Amino acid sequence: MFHLIVGLLLGLVTAFAFLFAITYRTIDVRSTRDGGRQADVILVLGSAVWPDEQPSPSLRARMNRAIDLYRDGYAPYLILSGGLGRYPPEEAEVMRRLALEAGIPQEVLLLDKEAHSTWESIVKTEEILEEKGWGSVLIVSDPFHIYRALLMAQDAGLVAYGSPALDSPTYTVPARRAFYTSREVLALWWYLIQRLWTPV
Repeated sequence: MFHLIVGLLLGLVTAFAFLFAITYRTIDVRSTRDGGRQADVILVLGSAVWPDEQPSPSLRARMNRAIDLYRDGYAPYLILSGGLGRYPPEEAEVMRRLALEAGIPQEVLLLDKEAHSTWESIVKTEEILEEKGWGSVLIVSDPFHIYRALLMAQDAGLVAYGSPALDSPTYTVPARRAFYTSREVLALWWYLIQRLWTPV
């Protein structure tokens, strides 16, 4: 009986490790690809605001990528999505300031200051696209985040593309890349489990 239990546990650990490795690789491989293409709007997903109203390096990297895409003509509008986190103000507000500092016109910025998760950002974006009569969105986030964000967008019925902020320290620093990608594996699994119980 003891050997049976040990064998079962070893089997479960092996299966977990195998699935984890496959999911990790799927996320990591997708994070290297820039699927940027013409869209009606660029959605910038929020990241942490640091003390004294400063953008975290991740948030700054996301905005830098979005600003480059806007300047290159990928889309005429930007949705800045992110609510209030540990430090004020809202992530969307900090992104707005970065955009204005870069010379982006105020009138092309649409702010979502309520979202506190990727899914909430996607839902709000779907509402904006429907209201504006737009049909497609180009999502900007950290590389590890793109796979799940695109999956959520597709589940919400959006025509979505992804453009990762490849200069974010969550990607350029190997230890951080491993940590955030590993954490993203669990986040993706949790989303898939939720989707099984409550289909979108």
